[in-house]
Amino acid sequence: MTVSPKLKTSKTRSPKPKGPLILLIVILIIVAGIVQVSRSYPDIEVKPLSQDITLPGQLSVSFPDQGESAVGTENLGVVAASDQQISVPIASLTKMMTAYLVLKEHPLKPGEDGPSLTINAQDLADYQNGVKNGYSVLPVAQGETLSERQLLEGLMLPSGDNIATTLARWVSGTEAAFVTKMNETAKSLSMKDTHYDDPSGVSTTTVSSAVDQIKIAQAAMEDPVFQEIVAMPQATLPVAGTVYNVNSMLGKHGVVGIKTGSTTPAGGCFVSATPVVVGKEKHFIIAAVLGQKTAQSLQSALESNVQILDQVRSQFKLYPVTPPAGFGQVTSAWNSSSDLKTSQAIQVFGYPGMKVTLSITNVKTGLPINANENVATLKISAGSQTQTVKLSSTKPIQPPSILWKLIRY
Repeated sequence: MTVSPKLKTSKTRSPKPKGPLILLIVILIIVAGIVQVSRSYPDIEVKPLSQDITLPGQLSVSFPDQGESAVGTENLGVVAASDQQISVPIASLTKMMTAYLVLKEHPLKPGEDGPSLTINAQDLADYQNGVKNGYSVLPVAQGETLSERQLLEGLMLPSGDNIATTLARWVSGTEAAFVTKMNETAKSLSMKDTHYDDPSGVSTTTVSSAVDQIKIAQAAMEDPVFQEIVAMPQATLPVAGTVYNVNSMLGKHGVVGIKTGSTTPAGGCFVSATPVVVGKEKHFIIAAVLGQKTAQSLQSALESNVQILDQVRSQFKLYPVTPPAGFGQVTSAWNSSSDLKTSQAIQVFGYPGMKVTLSITNVKTGLPINANENVATLKISAGSQTQTVKLSSTKPIQPPSILWKLIRY
């Protein structure tokens, strides 16, 4: 009998169903797409196309061959100076700092006289010592009462050295303490060439430079009462009677102040101010001339100073600000952009060759942006002056498309 061998049978595995896998893949793709589309996209950016511009031309001014000089304005700083800027005696120009500190410690409003001081024995002794030494003094009498404003008039008009000392003691208790305050203030104003040893300028070791004297004059001319006093041709005081401003250039060449100084070591010195009115604003050109040593040293300083004013006066005016590349541009990661424009002409008070800095702030980041919509603020800065104007878009910017959101990295 024949027996047939048993055949080995193999088990055949059934393929797994493809449907669930495909479904899973589809679900993952959908989820990934939703996540991709839902991701936040970069904010739009606004960039200035010009960060700095320079006004056309170059300031034209020549300075005296002798001594040192500088010129600036109350809000633009020192704009030009002679090559030599060193520490030299400044005589009664010192009283600008004295008056500045008095008004800082005891502010006055226009029309106010302020508190009254009674001249005591020490004040009288200062006056008598000044007469003996040939100083510039204001006559006073013991028991005389002078208001703060009258004392400032006696300080700045006839240039009373004794009044400088009286005011120093009133403000700080002692003359030495006041001098310390003068030097601290000079440092805060970046007057690097300046050192005060007294409140009047009698001391030959009270020194400064023309550039530094522009700086203290700029600070002092911010006070309207200081402006009023230095522009006074004369004043009437109880004992001294009518006193006259030693600034003989007052009212000429547009001069409205500020202070003269003259001693043998210092020579003739003069810091001047003349107004320039542009639109509704008034600015002051300030010039300083130090160290004029001639037969008529003070007159030389006065004349040299106003020559500087006459040279530069017409050059300080309003200039249009028109960057060649425009003010800025809105850009996005999805290549949508819009130039920015202003709805008004922009002008700055300045001089030829002045640098103007442009910056953009307050940028709108929400979308969409419509055409002609305010989207940022342009800040224009020159010296200590700033102004702002609105910037608007020239074209609309829409949020990114679904396709861009899907394919972005």
